[in-house]
Amino acid sequence: MALCLSMTACGGGSATGPSSGSNSAVSAADADPDGHLRVGFTVPTPALNPHKVTSPAAAFAYLTPVYDRLTQMKSVDGKLELAPMVATDWEFSADGREVVFTLREGVTFSDGATLDAAAVKATLDHAKDAPGSTVSSYFSMIESVDVVDPTHVRVVTNRPAADLPYVLAGVEASLISPQALDNQDLDVNPVGSGPYVATSIRVGDSATYERREGYWDSDAQLSKTITIQGMTDDNARLNALRSGQIDLMLTKVGQYDQASNLGSGFGYFAYPISQVYTLNVNNTRPNLDQQAVRQALNFAVDREGINTSLLDGQCAPNAQPLTPPMNGFLTDPPIEYTYDPEKARTLLADAGVDNLVVEAVVGAGLSPQIEIGEALKAQLADVGVTLQVRPMEMVEAVGTYQRGNADAQIQVRVQDPSSSQALVRNYANPALFPGETPPAFIDAIAPAYDPATSENDVTGAVESASAIVTEEALDVFICGVATQYAFSDKVIGVDSMGVSHYIGVMDLRYVGVAK
Repeated sequence: MALCLSMTACGGGSATGPSSGSNSAVSAADADPDGHLRVGFTVPTPALNPHKVTSPAAAFAYLTPVYDRLTQMKSVDGKLELAPMVATDWEFSADGREVVFTLREGVTFSDGATLDAAAVKATLDHAKDAPGSTVSSYFSMIESVDVVDPTHVRVVTNRPAADLPYVLAGVEASLISPQALDNQDLDVNPVGSGPYVATSIRVGDSATYERREGYWDSDAQLSKTITIQGMTDDNARLNALRSGQIDLMLTKVGQYDQASNLGSGFGYFAYPISQVYTLNVNNTRPNLDQQAVRQALNFAVDREGINTSLLDGQCAPNAQPLTPPMNGFLTDPPIEYTYDPEKARTLLADAGVDNLVVEAVVGAGLSPQIEIGEALKAQLADVGVTLQVRPMEMVEAVGTYQRGNADAQIQVRVQDPSSSQALVRNYANPALFPGETPPAFIDAIAPAYDPATSENDVTGAVESASAIVTEEALDVFICGVATQYAFSDKVIGVDSMGVSHYIGVMDLRYVGVAK
């Protein structure tokens, strides 16, 4: 099977962005088997029912210690790779519409239930069909899940599904004990087959986990205990690291100067640039339904000015949906959105649009989105466009935009394990793109989902789809940002978290503290 769906495994250029360094002298062999890894995260502990999470990305760090998946994304020598987890192997049918997964033997859930093909079927069916499931859309390509025998499960899809093993690497596909699927307390008493068991879940605050004895992958449980503390205040996280209250923290771009210069006893690491800050526009709203108007907004943005004046030089100007490390990044885009206010004015005039008002929602207190909004207001005003920024509670802001009740949203486009997934999720999913997806985009990306497609043709399909998003100006693209961490120099494995290649969150498997 010739596939190159992964963001970085197919090569590509390197991004201009934050430098990185890690404690490479400390390895897994140095891990303290009785160690306690204490982590400061930007998101407070959510309810931990994998099928009812409001944000899988926000829940990722909290769910992965407890739950296995069939597959996983790993960081190997700085490259993102799809790797086995509970599934040791998988094979596609000739038409790409069936995948048979071979399961690891001897895996059990923390309640003693066996993780076999029937358990996998029960979880996937529940995720897809259970009333109230918030993750069902992730499995829309699945027609059925069939038990072949205890160690083989067949997934039948309604289209060629080369992306399925990547989708199943997400926490949406966490494998839950069949005896616990409908437990009313699953939010705070998760029951998985992962390397840890949850000993304390305090929703809105913190979570603590203890190593589970007999787990099949001892490298995934370097610490005896893990505590994740939700700390939304950026300065509070940094101060907690400085004072030794935590060992590892997710940093924001505006903290780069401080976080990367903590001095002796501390380290800093940045993953490849992947996420893109954007002004997400709804291309069905008046005036924004004109391609020329959306292009004009892109030409009005001084990306380098925003990067240097607001974001410590840590948000590389990026005027397309993918970033340089990603498969399909356009080195020769169909339109190059330079900072050109005069061109923006000309496009607006030719489109017959004068005194344009764009109303954008943004999460209240969300940084750096709030600051980006203020910069965009000034830059768009220079070309005769009024940007009205409405801060509101985050859930309300997202819902307002999703329902089509705002012209735009100031937000970050997070990515997925594969470039094709990222493009489809961000521009063909009504929850993230409430406008109209160009039919040509769907046609262009389709070959990337066929397992028989060659690596070169997958790249070509992704490039074609990305070119359509770029030329159609489906967003006002601003800059690309990397996932960044600061940590005590006793921490092991900061550079091993595959998810951090594409989403600004952490996976604490393979992370520990030295003796």
